[in-house]
Amino acid sequence: MRVLLFTGKGGVGKTTIAAATAVRAAKAGRRTLVMSTDPAHSLADSFDVELGPSAREVAPNLWAEQIDAQQRLEENWRDIQEYMVSLMNWAGVDAIQSEELSVLPGLDEIFSLIDVKRYVDADQHDLLIVDCAPTAETLRLLSLPEIMNWYIERIFPVERRVVKTIRPMLTKITSLPIAEDRVFGAVERLHRNLEAVRSILNDETRSSVRLVVNPEKMVISEARRTYTYLSLFGYRVDAVICNRIIPDDVTDPYFWKWK
Repeated sequence: MRVLLFTGKGGVGKTTIAAATAVRAAKAGRRTLVMSTDPAHSLADSFDVELGPSAREVAPNLWAEQIDAQQRLEENWRDIQEYMVSLMNWAGVDAIQSEELSVLPGLDEIFSLIDVKRYVDADQHDLLIVDCAPTAETLRLLSLPEIMNWYIERIFPVERRVVKTIRPMLTKITSLPIAEDRVFGAVERLHRNLEAVRSILNDETRSSVRLVVNPEKMVISEARRTYTYLSLFGYRVDAVICNRIIPDDVTDPYFWKWK
């Protein structure tokens, strides 16, 4: 399966470009799925149909979905979050503050990308197009599995066994919340899923990023920074698409400076 990710500064029209690319690919006979991970979904507006968190066929050879980032966050983070909240509550942190502190910025967008792994594993489509949130931060945060590797491979197994052994004794002498096996299992599952997504998106033979820009100074500057970020973290950019170029037949003086 080929995977294309579209990203760019907010408002440049990347959802429109992603949708148009999907339509073109579907008309060419490729089974195409386009999904939006942008919290401010507008993919449904592009197709003028209602979309939800599950893929829906919107045209021959074309399926679309708008991922519920909060739902994916709860599915992948809930067990870990509940333990972190109980730990902070035990330490005296206010309940509302501990809920907010237990969710790292950008996690919801990362978990949305886990659907990439699900569809690649299912292998029911020829092309997967991802309309990303208007930032490359999500892709940069996928370096998290690499950072976690040392801990997961060396310390994590020992820690899990030790906690399992001493938990019965500790619960008798302290009210400190002790991580249960399901919490360790959730951490392990999270690492495995994120590592799989990162491997898919780093594979130059099947995945690439396309930057959508407008011919404006600030947009171009951000695109350059994004390109640098993506290159540093091993994501291949195979195209830059310039949107909203005013056609030559528009001669109204109002548009002269923009042209």
